[in-house]
Amino acid sequence: MLYIYGATAHAKVAVETAEELKLDIAGLIDKSLLITDVFDYPVELHQEINQEEDMVFVAVLDSGLRQRIVSENCFWKYCSLIHPKAHVSKRADIGKGTLILPGASIAPDVQIGNHCVIGSNAVIASNTIVEDFVTIGPNSSIGSNVLIGSGSEISANIHISAEETIEKNSYIMSLQ
Repeated sequence: MLYIYGATAHAKVAVETAEELKLDIAGLIDKSLLITDVFDYPVELHQEINQEEDMVFVAVLDSGLRQRIVSENCFWKYCSLIHPKAHVSKRADIGKGTLILPGASIAPDVQIGNHCVIGSNAVIASNTIVEDFVTIGPNSSIGSNVLIGSGSEISANIHISAEETIEKNSYIMSLQ
């Protein structure tokens, strides 16, 4: 069974992706006492996770908070959610706990770390490394031979040229 940690907008996207993948969703876990269900799935404050059978996906958009939740729950078994309408090369390497949304295109020899979010219609060119806990916004394009450091956030509609290095915990946003 799959448990989704979080119950806000990002969790709704994760739920729909898990449904597209025909995964059995047991419910959601969230610290808010105000949210009782998401799309008719129950939201619980705490949940006993069976470490051998249950999978967890952390559906929290903030990279730092996502990292803290994972570090506090290091014994959970995490799964990635790759939307069937995303194109991911068979020669790409995708870490655990990563979400890749519809329309995203991941080229060969791309390495995406653990617990990343790749937004809708994002494009990542060949030989690029995306480290753990990175968020890449929708409609962004990342050139070839780029390194994006862990914990970085790239907002929507950003273009990163080839051969660039983005330091860890960077925040790249449009000035528009």
